[in-house]
Amino acid sequence: MCPLSHYNRVCLYAAVQMQSLNLDPKQTVVIKRPASEFPEAADVYLCDKCGRDITAHLYRGRAHVRQPLGPVRYVCPCGQTYLSGATEWDYLSDWEKQQWLMDIPLMFILFALLAAYATVAYFAVVHRGLIMIVVSLAGIPFALVFLWLSILMAGIPFQIAASLFRTRVFRRG
Repeated sequence: MCPLSHYNRVCLYAAVQMQSLNLDPKQTVVIKRPASEFPEAADVYLCDKCGRDITAHLYRGRAHVRQPLGPVRYVCPCGQTYLSGATEWDYLSDWEKQQWLMDIPLMFILFALLAAYATVAYFAVVHRGLIMIVVSLAGIPFALVFLWLSILMAGIPFQIAASLFRTRVFRRG
């Protein structure tokens, strides 16, 4: 037996086992898996018992991104339970809690920056000073970014409160 033929057999077997790369954007291949295989990579996760799509309730971990706050387990309407990939506030380490809480002062800083821009824009309109108008027009992109970040971060205290409510109020009964 030639070593090359053994090599070809192994490569052929590996090629059959691996998924092929889809480099054609016109062909979309949707990978469906049973939810019991979560967190294996898939586009759609289906309940093992009833076949419902429960992808929206499962959170796959991503590098350099915080684990989302939410129920640890998802219960399908058919009664089957799955790990969701989320965690509750009480299960976070002290360092992770500190990282979440550091966003709250940042929200106030962004709000102060928006208030400062609104003040400059107000005086530009009222006093009609050329310098103030130029400064307020130059600040529009920054103000839009600050507004966008403020809106995105506004939900953080509510996520923390909801997690505390789920773990400390609902679990006591």
